[in-house]
Amino acid sequence: MSGDDPDDQDGDDEGGQALIVRPNTRPAVAGGAPAPKMELAASLSTARPRTFVHIDGKGQVRSPARYKALMAVTYGTAGALIAGVGIVYTLALGLPGALFGLGLGAWFSFAIRRQLRLNEAVRLLVHDRLDEAEAILRALSKGFRVPRRLKALIEQNLGAISVRRCDYETALGHQRAALKLYARLGRSPLGVSVSYGEVVTLVNLDRVGEARQRLEQHKTVPKGDFLRLLHWAAELYVCLGEGEHRLSDDELHERSRAALGMTSGSALLGLCAWAQHYAQQQLKEPDLDQAWHVLRESYDRRSGAALPRALPKLWTWMEAHRQEAEVPDDEPGEPGEDDQE
Repeated sequence: MSGDDPDDQDGDDEGGQALIVRPNTRPAVAGGAPAPKMELAASLSTARPRTFVHIDGKGQVRSPARYKALMAVTYGTAGALIAGVGIVYTLALGLPGALFGLGLGAWFSFAIRRQLRLNEAVRLLVHDRLDEAEAILRALSKGFRVPRRLKALIEQNLGAISVRRCDYETALGHQRAALKLYARLGRSPLGVSVSYGEVVTLVNLDRVGEARQRLEQHKTVPKGDFLRLLHWAAELYVCLGEGEHRLSDDELHERSRAALGMTSGSALLGLCAWAQHYAQQQLKEPDLDQAWHVLRESYDRRSGAALPRALPKLWTWMEAHRQEAEVPDDEPGEPGEDDQE
């Protein structure tokens, strides 16, 4: 391949036929604990907030068997084509991370090392080892001739770190830097996921009108199940920021049913609880049983979702109504992570 940026010449395979490399497990910092292993979930419904799912070019979750098959092909053809792994942690919605294959041509051994370091940083990130993850990402960003795609992934994950630190202004800067880079690379599920993260961050910054404008740039709801859930959650969070919604009962039922079928559905369940509560409050005789049921389910599944940091406006509403919903005081959480605010 030729050109100033050889790693950028790979395309986002619409059929998701690009390849994935084996995760690295060496320590991120000399003398430190090894980075946690990457856990690949069998499906979106069984994925937990700290696990990853394999998605194709349309944002549809695919099986781990497909991932392994692609990885096997990668090693079988290493002399001709080496594949990198694009990793995005979808912190803003409490969903699992997404793995998306992308081909790497020239400089394959050097590119592989960088991709493995990115892999390592994200595994640290999802376990709240933020300083270690940031150190790796900063070092990668200062490397020699860093390809645009890697720059975009670095910016995206630096944004996720800033969200974890509740520094939403900095997070927005990283997200927008990533979006500019993705725009030069063609449409990608990774770029689409960043755009939904930007919407959520704008709401966190009380720039709800701008968030609504950004959301409306998505003309249609994505067909892939992973991206569709991001769209639903971002839309509901904008509505929460606006203080109202116009979704039909059928739309709310569809979203609630999808969230109830997910181990990692805490954020979407909380948003659906708010939406159902709002809809019932417009009636003369509101029936809040379903809203409170969904809210209890959200609390039951919130471990690892980091809702107070990722969706603070939702968390404020949830905490204000937990007694009405009769949420037990001992609902699961992770000390030092979800409840540290």
